[in-house]
Amino acid sequence: MNNPSKENVEAVLRKINWAQEILTSLQHNVTDPQIGNILSGVVFIMNSASADTETLYQSIE
Repeated sequence: MNNPSKENVEAVLRKINWAQEILTSLQHNVTDPQIGNILSGVVFIMNSASADTETLYQSIE
């Protein structure tokens, strides 16, 4: 039986992963150190969101 909540969390994880891929690509192509620092902060936040979402996913039965 499908669990809509688990499916919703999976969808959020996919979106976070796409955003992380885009951010990683941007980080490799940015030469401005200030923008690089901002992107690093956003990557940190996205990594935290991903970890929290993974934890939530594991807690759904």
